[in-house]
Amino acid sequence: MITADWIALGLIALFAVIGSVAGFGGGLRFFTKGIFGVIISIIVCYFVFGIVLNWTFVQDLIAKLDASILGDGESGFLIWLVETAQISKIICAIILFIIVQIIRIILVAILRSVFEARNPVCRVINRTLGAVLFVTVLLMAALLVAHVISWVGGSTAENLLNSLSGSALKLDYLFENNPLKAIFE
Repeated sequence: MITADWIALGLIALFAVIGSVAGFGGGLRFFTKGIFGVIISIIVCYFVFGIVLNWTFVQDLIAKLDASILGDGESGFLIWLVETAQISKIICAIILFIIVQIIRIILVAILRSVFEARNPVCRVINRTLGAVLFVTVLLMAALLVAHVISWVGGSTAENLLNSLSGSALKLDYLFENNPLKAIFE
């Protein structure tokens, strides 16, 4: 085992302990409030917006909104707002973001109250899922950092790959075959 393997195992153990102490409910609250929650909502909106735009009633609403913006007058600015800026789609995206934010807040509150119940079974499940959640976040962050380093490329990526070669945990293989490449490229 190389030094990177020991560091990875130490971080996994540390994050598992922190997750167990914080619990799943506490971890959910931490990772979904503030800027993290906004980022999660933006990512959800990014993936859902295309689906929502294909719904018939949303297309009808967009058409009515465009017609109401244009009205009877043919102002150049209004035409630009509707055709070029697509203001109606921007309004739909803002409404979708607000809806996702509200659903996220309600869902986290419900899950948190369920997992933080004061009985022995829920406490064990809460602590176990908390450890899993924190280790998963660590893995996602490590994959993201590795992907950014591979984007940078050059000697930085080459030096990291050389330092990871021979890893018992196959960190070199994970760096070369990062699953995020399929998402971002």
